[in-house]
Amino acid sequence: MKTDVQKGDLLIASVSLVDPNFQRTVVLLCEHSDADGSYGLVLNRPIDVPAGLEDQLGFAGGALFVGGPVRQDALQVLHRLGDHVPGGVEVIPGVWIGGDFGIIRQGLESGEFSREDFRFYLGYAGWGEGQLAREMETDSWLTVRATTDLVFLGDAHRQWLAAVRARGRVAPMLANYPEDPRWN
Repeated sequence: MKTDVQKGDLLIASVSLVDPNFQRTVVLLCEHSDADGSYGLVLNRPIDVPAGLEDQLGFAGGALFVGGPVRQDALQVLHRLGDHVPGGVEVIPGVWIGGDFGIIRQGLESGEFSREDFRFYLGYAGWGEGQLAREMETDSWLTVRATTDLVFLGDAHRQWLAAVRARGRVAPMLANYPEDPRWN
């Protein structure tokens, strides 16, 4: 099965997607292959640094998110610093994934780097071969091309709505769809 999505797209959970792991989420596709599957990070599920990990993850405070239900013990990073963080891979122009965590930590702790240029994620979202295509066929996801502004939106709780609105006229009804339709 072939999908029209590609690396650097945002997957926007449709209102029909009720899986609690993905309800009202925005996922940045970091890798995509129809043959091998897809991998992405949920952008809009902020969390506090887990108790007991403050020494290890204190530098991520205020910029830590649940990246998805897979491998929630794995820390990943998105950033806007490009070559200032060796080893990063560009996902879209202006947004890189990964890189040297030692340099990131040192830069944040020394004040050389600004926390606003980073988002840290515990876990990720993953789809096996054909799985995302099947979910797209059932209209579980809407897509829009990611931008730096959407990825690093200051208020994660507004990210889903901002991504829906970025689709423009394609999904106007969703722009004002309540989280729970019974509230209407």
